[in-house]
Amino acid sequence: MARVLRDPHAYTALPIAAARAIEASRHDSVVSDPLARKLLAGEHHLVTASANLIEHMTKRTLVGDELVQEAHSRGVRQVVSLGAGMDARAFRMGLFDTAFFEVDRKELFEVKEPLVADVPLQCERRRVVAGNLGAMDLVAELERAGFDKFKPSVWLLEGLVMYLGRDDMKRLAAEIDQLAARGSSLWLDAFSETSVSSGMSFYGVNFESGFDDYNEILQSNGFDYAETILAEGVWVDRNEKVIKIDQRYKVTSAQLRGRSGCLIVRARKSS
Repeated sequence: MARVLRDPHAYTALPIAAARAIEASRHDSVVSDPLARKLLAGEHHLVTASANLIEHMTKRTLVGDELVQEAHSRGVRQVVSLGAGMDARAFRMGLFDTAFFEVDRKELFEVKEPLVADVPLQCERRRVVAGNLGAMDLVAELERAGFDKFKPSVWLLEGLVMYLGRDDMKRLAAEIDQLAARGSSLWLDAFSETSVSSGMSFYGVNFESGFDDYNEILQSNGFDYAETILAEGVWVDRNEKVIKIDQRYKVTSAQLRGRSGCLIVRARKSS
């Protein structure tokens, strides 16, 4: 299956699924993802996945899951995953009154859809929006897929923004602002400018950018609150099966300047 995904950006979804599969197979797993092994599309990814990758993907998955669950408790019933890859939340979270919208490249879905065709959904509906984020009209495409911009939503930008230049990032933030009603929330993972300027890549795909001012970008595009936390201050509590965040690792853009780091960025619009 891995040979089918020739697009290098789409291909990066496979080792990420492998990392989730490895975590899900642990006796003390904190991530329930029965589809991950099916979606990793190549057993060799299970061998090559590093401990650091598995740890980061576990954190990332839990942060996203908790954001979706928290929003659901507030009555939010729309989840949008940009650069969705092999994400399987629509099939595993048990949110039967929620609509999931997955946005990613056409080639990715050409591989993914046959793999999930016989898997029961655990949501109200799931819509696939195929296209390149840098070239598509996200607002029009999501509305065409049934997204309601007048209702609050959750936005997941996992493993995405490091492949966007500054102009593309700002344009995407503006598009999300048009679609995200009051009460919406968002999270993304990223790297600081210093980290990326020294040269970073993932499975042969170079990162385009890292910024220190994600808070400012989001706050200038409709989000009332945004925070950036160094990933080293985020850890998995396997006893409670939750993510713990040390607020001492919260940083401003000024504090990030000249500093390397993987970042967890969260934002919300007040109701």
